[in-house]
Amino acid sequence: MGQIVRAPAGVAAFALLICLLAGLVGGFGLGSWVANREALVILAASRPAPAAQEPTPEPTPEPPETNVSTGETLRDAVSYARRGPQQAQVEVVVFSDPRCPYCRQLAREVEPKLLEQFGDKLALTYRHFAVLGEDSQRAAVALDCAGQAGKFWEYHSLVYRDEAAPGFSRERLVGWAREVGLDETNFAACLDAPNRQVEVDFQVGEALRVRGTPTTFVNGVRLNGALPLEYFVVAVEEQLRRAGG
Repeated sequence: MGQIVRAPAGVAAFALLICLLAGLVGGFGLGSWVANREALVILAASRPAPAAQEPTPEPTPEPPETNVSTGETLRDAVSYARRGPQQAQVEVVVFSDPRCPYCRQLAREVEPKLLEQFGDKLALTYRHFAVLGEDSQRAAVALDCAGQAGKFWEYHSLVYRDEAAPGFSRERLVGWAREVGLDETNFAACLDAPNRQVEVDFQVGEALRVRGTPTTFVNGVRLNGALPLEYFVVAVEEQLRRAGG
């Protein structure tokens, strides 16, 4: 039988004291953890349930862009803003803003080539869609005033002449009228008067869901933007094929 070794009384007392302290600390820690856990449970139970979040309604999509009739694009168009024969097989209608760089690109690089390539088979009508500020509105009115005086396309060539849109001040617009041979006094009076045609064109564009410039209709078929010439050639040729021309 093994011999039991007893620790000296002082050592035993010290060890007992350490065990008691450890028990107290452990018990206090456990009690705190239990108390904290219970408090969290009570707090969570007392909070109101979060309100159910209503689903975000899906936006109602706009109807897709569709083609329109040639008659719609030409409604209320004025004769002086049209180039080509009355019986042209293809009607090209352009909604344009003088300050729009893509409109300027289309006017300089595409429209003249279409007129040259297709000749009497094609007619081109200009519609005002001036949305880029006061300069755009002023230039649109100036174009219409020149048209009323029989110089629409001569004046159009000056307005769209440069790659970058110049400032369309009243003085510059009157100066261009002089350049194309118009009476400055009459032109200036027209420029300062209320203009119906610019507003009519804009309303027609809105009715046709024109959202930007340039927007072109080839026999009512919509082409958005300053597309390369080839796109317009294909569109015109398709309309000629349908018309048997």
